[in-house]
Order: sequence, then C-alpha cells, then structure tokens
Amino acid sequence: MLQKSARAKQLLGLGRPVELRHQSLVLLNSRGREPSWEFLRRQKWPDGDRVGVVLNTPVWVPATATRVVIYAGLEKKWQTVAHTLPRPSGFVWFAPRLADINHKAGYRPEYIQFEVNSKFAPLAALLLEYIFREGWYEPDRRLPLMVVRGGEDTYAASAYSPPVVADCLSFPDDHGDSLNAVVVPCAFANLAELYHGRHSAASNHRLGLALDLNDFNFTGVTDGPPNPISRSLRQYKRDAMHRLDARHLPAWVFRAAKWLGLRLPQEWTYFGYHTDWQHLDVGTK
Repeated sequence: MLQKSARAKQLLGLGRPVELRHQSLVLLNSRGREPSWEFLRRQKWPDGDRVGVVLNTPVWVPATATRVVIYAGLEKKWQTVAHTLPRPSGFVWFAPRLADINHKAGYRPEYIQFEVNSKFAPLAALLLEYIFREGWYEPDRRLPLMVVRGGEDTYAASAYSPPVVADCLSFPDDHGDSLNAVVVPCAFANLAELYHGRHSAASNHRLGLALDLNDFNFTGVTDGPPNPISRSLRQYKRDAMHRLDARHLPAWVFRAAKWLGLRLPQEWTYFGYHTDWQHLDVGTK
C-alpha cells in the first residue's frame, strides 16, 4: 500500500494531496468560476485530460443489499434534485436489516460507482481497493461500503422510490461514551430521505477531492447514523462502533487513509466540537 501510494504520487507529480486542491482552484479561477463540481467536471487539465471521471471500485455489501441510483445537480436543496433527477451520478447500496449488515460471512462482492477528480482517482481507487482486499483475505475485516460519495454539489436518490424501513442504532445521548445502544427501525417515505446531501462552496467535494464513506441520513435516533457528524466520545471508539454496526469505519481504515496522505476527520473540526466521521479529503492547507 505504501509503495503503491508513493508510486501514484510520483506519477501525478504530487508532494502532498492538498496540491490537487490548489491546482483545481487555479483551473476554476482561470475560468472565472466559483467552486462547483457541475462546472469543474466538464473542464480539462492542460494536458487535455478531463477533470471529472466515473470510478467503479469493488466493495463488500450485505447479502440482501439492492442498488440505488443517485442523482446530482447544482441545486440549493437536495429535495430539488430528488424530484427533478437532473442526471445520474453513480449508485449506492441499501440493506434494511442490521442483522444482515453485521453478518460478514454473508457479504457478496459488488461494485460501487461515483464521480471524482481524475487526478484524485488513483488515490481514491487505492484506498477502496485496499479496503476490499483486506476483506478478501480476512472475512472478519470485511467492511460493507454501501455508500461512497465523491465529486458533487448536491445529490439525492429518487423521491419516486417506494417507502422503506431501515434499522439504525440509537444511543443514550449525543456526547458521552456509552455503547448501550438500541436498534430502532426508521421509516422513510422514499430513499431520497436516506441518501442525500449538499456540500458547501468550500468543500473539497465540489472539487472532486473528497470521499464520504457510508454516509446515511437517519432520523429519530441519537448519535446513531453510521459515521455521523458527532461530538460524542463514543465515536472515537471506532472498532467498538464497528462491532455494533459494521457500517461504522474501523480504525484501520483511517490508518490506511493516512498512508495516502489524506486528511482524517480527527484532524479538523466540522463545527464546534463536532467531527465528520464519514469524510476523508486532501485537506485545505
């Protein structure tokens, strides 16, 4: 992994991954545009390569998982994307029962699809390939990567999908370290309520230089969505959280991301004392 990372950076001419952010902003500034993936993805680098590419990578998913198409656009509200369906932007996976999600022996290999900056694609592919390969050799290390989001401004699943019920953990509070959780069946009018997001203008997602791994929007639970934006102490117990709900990223995933030079959630503050546990990117400085 370390050798592949060094080789990829050498071929990309990179010292640090954050240089990709600077290069992308220079390209946008030369066009007189503010950060927007919908615009940037259609541009070309000086060598003629297109900025935006679609990445297909292998992942492990629960036996009952079904594919969900994601749509993207430059909209102020994810609800607009969910109802107008501007354009397809890859797909994610849905599995309703926590019992299936935690049954690693029952996982099957599949692919997941998302958009990303072409210069970031080799690093993103290396990380996801490593995560998949670890699960191939050691079934207990399998991580169900059901959501991977990369380059986008605003995204959502279709609002015209049928209602679903999905399991999620709920904890006693939103700040402590207690692992005493209960399983709550959460009802959604459609899959867009579970899979959606909008990134700020400063986000590396708008440059295709970030990954959100297992990002879900569960409601009616406390500190429960896998890899939440959270201020709780329990979220630092990554391996314990992974054992409770396998969608939580274990500690070794963050170590692998650091080998690539990516910025970890623990290294910056989302707001207040909150940490964005789903988010990995190239950094900003």
